Amino acid sequence: MRKAFYWLVLIVIGVVWYFSDQLSHVESVTAPQAEVRDGDSLAMGSRTFRLYGVDAPEYRQMCVDQSGREWPCGKAARLQLAAMVASGSLTCVVQARDKYHRDVARCSSATVPDLGEAMVQAGLAISPAERGEAPYARAEAAARSAKRGLWQGSFESPADWRALHVRGAG
Repeated sequence: MRKAFYWLVLIVIGVVWYFSDQLSHVESVTAPQAEVRDGDSLAMGSRTFRLYGVDAPEYRQMCVDQSGREWPCGKAARLQLAAMVASGSLTCVVQARDKYHRDVARCSSATVPDLGEAMVQAGLAISPAERGEAPYARAEAAARSAKRGLWQGSFESPADWRALHVRGAG
């Protein structure tokens, strides 16, 4: 009985060791500053990060306000994220990689604990459902209720806008 137990322990250790590179590990990247690309992505050195759980309007995307006038919601989203990271030190905890080889990460700045949640709360990004639930559904509901940002009028979802515009020409 004792011999069988030791073999079982050795087998478990071997399996864990064999699959250890596939077990999730948390990578945290910190930099004194970042370059904001748009409302949901930024660069630190040679690495590009997309904020986890959010989709912001594309830089050239326009939205419609409560009066029916167009406004540059994509530019507004980029400016909002730039303001949030301007305070200095940025930390991104990598969650995954996307199909464009960007690190998908939860990022924080010196003054904002979760940049993705803050962008959704400001109404300048949405929180699409991933695996059945939207990570920032409460923040999105609050922004929608208060008619902040995108929710002040009407807008095309960023994914739908991207599908209708040639990447780089839209």
